[in-house]
Amino acid sequence: MRNPNRCLIEVLETRTLLSASCVGGHIPPLPTHPTAIDQAAYTLAVGDQTTVQADAKLVNSDQTAVAAAIKASLTTTPVTTAQTALTAAIATAKPLVAADLTTIKTDEKAVGTASAAVQAAIRVSLTTTPVTTAQTALTAAIATAKPLLKVDNAAIQAVYKADEPAVDAAEHQLQVDTHNGASSTVITSDQAAVAAAKATLAAGLVGPDAQLEADQAPVQAAQAALQAAISADPGVTAAQTALANAKTALAAAITQLTNDEAPVGAAETALQAAINADPGVVAAKGTLATNQAALAAANTKLQTDLAAYIADLKAGI
Repeated sequence: MRNPNRCLIEVLETRTLLSASCVGGHIPPLPTHPTAIDQAAYTLAVGDQTTVQADAKLVNSDQTAVAAAIKASLTTTPVTTAQTALTAAIATAKPLVAADLTTIKTDEKAVGTASAAVQAAIRVSLTTTPVTTAQTALTAAIATAKPLLKVDNAAIQAVYKADEPAVDAAEHQLQVDTHNGASSTVITSDQAAVAAAKATLAAGLVGPDAQLEADQAPVQAAQAALQAAISADPGVTAAQTALANAKTALAAAITQLTNDEAPVGAAETALQAAINADPGVVAAKGTLATNQAALAAANTKLQTDLAAYIADLKAGI
């Protein structure tokens, strides 16, 4: 049996070293009087750590080898051919892209100018006879509708005042019965009462809602007529057409930029593909992937065995 005082000291040591292992992967040392199980678990964890360290060195070496292989591939015919094609694509695209950007900047300014012209044309249209006539009609429609809408809204509120309390009461009763665990028959009855109360409310609103819509219709029609009069103004029509044309030109310029940049993107992709297809690069990346997988597996095993070792130390205290 272990000395109780020594056991306490080992607990403190284990906890301190365990907290350190979370940062640096440190394996707690064996206790002063290790059991065979302690020794076996410790040896296993140490072996795992050695494997992890060895695999990590391999991965680092592999990463260096991949970089070297990529550098070497840059002198091979497939890669130099792809690089030459990319250089040519860039040389061809450079003046085209510069011209496209200039055109886009010009077209953006044209869109801004055309937008301002539309707003100016609308302001001018507000003084023309068709628009002032439509505005007068709208003002008259609003004046006529105002008292009618007041009556309509009062009628709607009256329906809510009369029928909504029944809905609230029915919903409250359903909540109470549900909370108290009432039978399914009671719940079904409550649900039917809620539905009936809501149906009564909805039915009562049909007439007032319809009247409200009917009284709003002349105002809505007058608003639409005013907007139509503004849109039909020759100055507004011409300004809107100019704006649409400016936006079309800008969209075309952006599309042209995309098209002129596309060959460069394709050449870049081809160059990367040539590098990736180089036998030396393929082999180096394959080795790297294999050793990375081995490192991940070794690290997982280390964590598992380390956890088992620490659990054994705690169990032996």
